[in-house]
Amino acid sequence: MDVFFALAIHFLSVLLNFHTGSDQEKKIAQRTEAEADDTAYIQQLIDNAHPGDTVVLTGRTYHVRSLKLRSGVSIYSSGVLKQIRPDSVADFTMSKQYSPYPLFHGSKVKGISLTFKASTYGEALYLDHAEDITIRAVAATGDSTKLQSFSGFYLFESKGIDISHVELAHYGVTRKSPHYYQRGTGIRLQTCRDVRIAGSHIHHNGENGIFSHSSTGIHIEQNRIHHNGMSGIQVAFGSIGMERDYKIINNLIFSNAADAIDINNPSLDRRVDLAALIAGNKSFDNGWVKGEKTPDGSGIATLVGLKNVEIRNNRSSRSNRPAVYLRDCDSIEIINNQSDNFAEIVGSQGSVRLYKNTFSGLRLLADLKAEKLLLDSNHIPYLAIPNGIIVDSLIFRANELRGNINVNMQGQLIFKDNTLHSSSPYGAMILRKVNGARLSRNRISTSQSDALCVHDEAANVVIEANKIRSPAACIKDSGSSRLKIIKNSLSSDTSGGSPATAVILSRPKDLTLSNNTYYLGDHPIDNTEIRSFIGLEGEGTVFINGKSRKL
Repeated sequence: MDVFFALAIHFLSVLLNFHTGSDQEKKIAQRTEAEADDTAYIQQLIDNAHPGDTVVLTGRTYHVRSLKLRSGVSIYSSGVLKQIRPDSVADFTMSKQYSPYPLFHGSKVKGISLTFKASTYGEALYLDHAEDITIRAVAATGDSTKLQSFSGFYLFESKGIDISHVELAHYGVTRKSPHYYQRGTGIRLQTCRDVRIAGSHIHHNGENGIFSHSSTGIHIEQNRIHHNGMSGIQVAFGSIGMERDYKIINNLIFSNAADAIDINNPSLDRRVDLAALIAGNKSFDNGWVKGEKTPDGSGIATLVGLKNVEIRNNRSSRSNRPAVYLRDCDSIEIINNQSDNFAEIVGSQGSVRLYKNTFSGLRLLADLKAEKLLLDSNHIPYLAIPNGIIVDSLIFRANELRGNINVNMQGQLIFKDNTLHSSSPYGAMILRKVNGARLSRNRISTSQSDALCVHDEAANVVIEANKIRSPAACIKDSGSSRLKIIKNSLSSDTSGGSPATAVILSRPKDLTLSNNTYYLGDHPIDNTEIRSFIGLEGEGTVFINGKSRKL
């Protein structure tokens, strides 16, 4: 409906603004349907037109091969341009990304408006070194039998291109297998700048819906992109890092065979400052071919080798791979997104912030090295934190968390104002190794094991003003250095039978235990009974309410 509405509006504007210096419309009306090849006649009309003219093709079928555009001469067709099968067949290759027979070819042209409907064997439109081009209400279908298909639109070293309310489909064979794909992209941008793609419908193409390489100032908004053989939107990078200013907002991206959005800079030498906003997109069912998983399929976005990217207010469901996947990034903001899948962070990271997101879980992989990782006010039912990660500053603040958190890392941990519940046999949190940690004002509970275990390789840990509840020990220390347990509410849950020892201290090393409140279930313990809730084992030194005690 959007395409036909836009066609009607554009047609009215053409009638109002048509340049009267040529009689193209009258001449076209004299043509007959029986003539097999309209190429030469239409090309003559374009060549004879003056800048500011619009060549108008009325509502019938035109059989054409390839037409050359001219600066200032616009095309408006209410008929259908049906491309004649070329005499020789060419295939897409990485060294030859455009065909010798596009329907429209514009080289070094500018100041053109295009509206048409077409079926093509090559591209519907190929622009190189063009500028100030408006493409509106185009509907084009490609050759759905071609394995190495060219794109619907191919734009090379062009700028100031406005594409809106277009439909591009069936450029290339539908993907048949999760293990391989065919060529054929809806819109392909190569070394372009200032391109807007809006309100369009891009679907059932062999490869990507939209592909952008080595381009800057690319705005993709309010499109429907689905059933393409690779990612809905893919951004790739050249050697000089010119890519910047990407806005991918309010798109509906679904049933593509790979990622919803894939932005992948493979260079290990640099992170590209993309200055990108990915916001308000909705996606589902990406990363599948006939019910089988493909190697890709992020629900919201895959980001590799980037910095300065904000991912905000996106929604995804039923994606094959993590909703958000980050590798080797910096200055990444992930805000108020929702997905039924994980977020996954790997490789070397600078600063990453997750705020007010809902994910089914968060996975940090074992090779993670990060400067700062901040999780603030998220709902994350499952956390996977492997041994050996290196994070200078790992901060959890005001999150709703489930499961066991295992901390075995180089760096500092801040865990503040979180709610953490675990039914794991390993408890709620294990501090195996950390260079410094502060746990404060959290609500921590377990249903079957010790709530918080601190091992001897964890140093300078402060556990302060938390509410901890467990059927076993609330806190169990195995000889960490300079542990402080102060002002906590420690409850021994009686639902499993007899009360457990709330705090177990084994071989303490200058441990401070001060101003904690102990409960049996919901009932506070009298001061005379507190000693029965503290277990001291082995040799060491403990400061209990300011008094030193040697074991």
